Amino acid sequence: MRIATKALQRSTLVVLPTGLGKTIVALMFIAERLHQRSGQVLMMAPTKPLVEQHRKFMEEHLVDVDIVMLTGEISPEKRKDIYGKADLVISTPQVVKNDILSGDLDMRKFHSMVVDEAHRSVGDYPYVFIAEMFYGSNPDGSVLGLTASPGHDVSRIYEVCRNLGMESIELRVDSDPDVSPYIQELEVKTVKVELSEGMRSVIGILERMFLERISKLQRMGVLRRGARTSVKELLGSASRIQEMIRKDTKGGGAYYQAMSIQAQAMKVSHAMELAETQGAEALYHYMDRLIKETGDPNCSKATRKVVSDPLFSMALNKVDSLREELPPKVEALERYIISKLREDPDSKIITFTHYRDTASVVFERLSRHLEKGVHPVRFVGQASRGTDQGMSQKVQKDILEGFRRGEYNVLIATSVAEEGLDIPGADLVIFYEPIPSEIRTIQRRGRTGRHKAGSVVVLVSRETRDIAYSFSAREKERKMERHLISLRRMLSSMPLPDRKERFRPEPKGPADVNATLASFDGPGEGADPGNEKGPAIIVDHRELSSSVCEELMRNGLNVRPASLGEGDYMVSDRVVVERKTAADLSDSLVDKRLFEQASRLAGRCERPMMIIEGDDIFNHRNIDRKALLGAIASISLDFGIPLMFTRDPAGTAEFLMALRRREGAKKGASVPERRPGGRKGEEILTEVLSGLPGISSRLAGRLLERFGSLKDVFNASVEDLMGVEGIGSARAREIFNAMNMKSR
Repeated sequence: MRIATKALQRSTLVVLPTGLGKTIVALMFIAERLHQRSGQVLMMAPTKPLVEQHRKFMEEHLVDVDIVMLTGEISPEKRKDIYGKADLVISTPQVVKNDILSGDLDMRKFHSMVVDEAHRSVGDYPYVFIAEMFYGSNPDGSVLGLTASPGHDVSRIYEVCRNLGMESIELRVDSDPDVSPYIQELEVKTVKVELSEGMRSVIGILERMFLERISKLQRMGVLRRGARTSVKELLGSASRIQEMIRKDTKGGGAYYQAMSIQAQAMKVSHAMELAETQGAEALYHYMDRLIKETGDPNCSKATRKVVSDPLFSMALNKVDSLREELPPKVEALERYIISKLREDPDSKIITFTHYRDTASVVFERLSRHLEKGVHPVRFVGQASRGTDQGMSQKVQKDILEGFRRGEYNVLIATSVAEEGLDIPGADLVIFYEPIPSEIRTIQRRGRTGRHKAGSVVVLVSRETRDIAYSFSAREKERKMERHLISLRRMLSSMPLPDRKERFRPEPKGPADVNATLASFDGPGEGADPGNEKGPAIIVDHRELSSSVCEELMRNGLNVRPASLGEGDYMVSDRVVVERKTAADLSDSLVDKRLFEQASRLAGRCERPMMIIEGDDIFNHRNIDRKALLGAIASISLDFGIPLMFTRDPAGTAEFLMALRRREGAKKGASVPERRPGGRKGEEILTEVLSGLPGISSRLAGRLLERFGSLKDVFNASVEDLMGVEGIGSARAREIFNAMNMKSR
């Protein structure tokens, strides 16, 4: 009650241990806001199952409140109508962000907002953009953020508070006097297991492969000599290699080789991790996948080099011979599960594994103990991994219902069960391996000890990276608690970020943007009377999720989604822009899409443009520098498409706004019509004219509108053609000559 009261006074981040009532705090906050009739309330959670869980809870406890749940399964047209009818909207952040960008959601409807799993509010996660739009529309609005684990890094905690406009933190730790009476007893036990001699032999072979590649990188000056190279340092070397390639004036051949060696070392390091933490079966499946990849023409050089190494074959043969060997961790897991069910047949147990292959191995092994009361079920995410099909949300829900009813008593889950699902509390949670993330450790552990005492068992392989991961998670968790307590103590002397510095109290609206547009010299000053929402840039629906759209919205421009066909951004009726990131540029060159796209774009409008985004365009897919420069030259010279290079999405948005200003509000873009069914006669006529030099599909439409038929267009004089908007004397002469050209 005390936490909820403080949260009602100003925007607050609430940090509470799992199972201590974050949802209750949200309920009290929402109920009071609705009672005050201060506007609608928006509540967001990262996943659909968690959204459903919140809806069910709120419907059970709020009286005479109109509650709606919105997910991506509801069409945008229906969502647009729903927003204005509900008192409480519960949604995923992706849906809210998309509807803000498309103009279907006016954030002025909401005076209060609840953000569940608030620790996600960093980087490009939708919460960040939504909070900015919320405060821009509601300078005095309030936000309640909820989390059990904001992280160990004080700068990350500070970033979460800054991004959500938090003005206070209400946190409790297990040792606080108003929390400790409600904390259930939780026994955490670390069980160390010994790897077999056969598996240690495999690890030794893989380590030789790893060290060979590390030595090469050290000799090339990419890694420091003498010290044992960590995975973190190896990952960091990639950016150093890219920097060396950029600075190398001789073409960067040696450093491209270094990039390949670094990729090889990462693959071998992953194989070592599987050998140390997962067992022979998981390692065998990974190595077998690498072999199958080499049959793909697009297989990377790094994969081919690893597979062709004689040591790889030696390790694979040994692993194959160990597949029938029961992994020590599986043996320990069996022992604890059978013992727990013998002690209490009604127990519920959750086993977490990092990899799906391991989940399959554990499920297969536990299925042999049905006579001992073990009823396991495998539980994974929605995405498919090769031949391993993902589980739909309906299947996930059915499995959890079966687990709740007791049809299954052992849930073998990957990370999908850590957060965002309504999973019944377990009596025992087993970590097949420790994980270095303190947030994920807390989330896994929080699946037990909610309403009664629980137990956690962490399986650790001796003398492997398991030890380091276990130590890392423990230290990060302690560090997080120390930082939170320190931050709470320092709030009086070190206030949280000033919300006014982060969010403009009076955001730039359509009228302001029109004034800005009108201040530019050029054609078409003034507002577009046909656009009630102010100036807009039409965006292909596939681009809506990009950060570019967010930047455009932040600067007061409306983003209107449409299916453009060619191009990503339609700035005006005559200007269409294709955006390519550095990676997409390389990929489209390799799969031969680039020139096809350029050809279609050139015929799409009068003024096609292409933006290349990123400052490392020569560092993707090992494409030869000269080949990429040749492709860029071809786009500009052969297709007549001007190119603009930008550093990041913010730079791209800035350039698009410059184009929009230059075009002027009167030349704003209109959403292209999409006719149902087959091609109409007008479309065929337009296509015929578009095949002539100097005539885009847009200009063809104007010619047909002016002259009425192909015959009259072809009979037009130069002076007649100059009477069509967009055709000057030079272009008119070019078109006239093309239409009157005789075959030889």
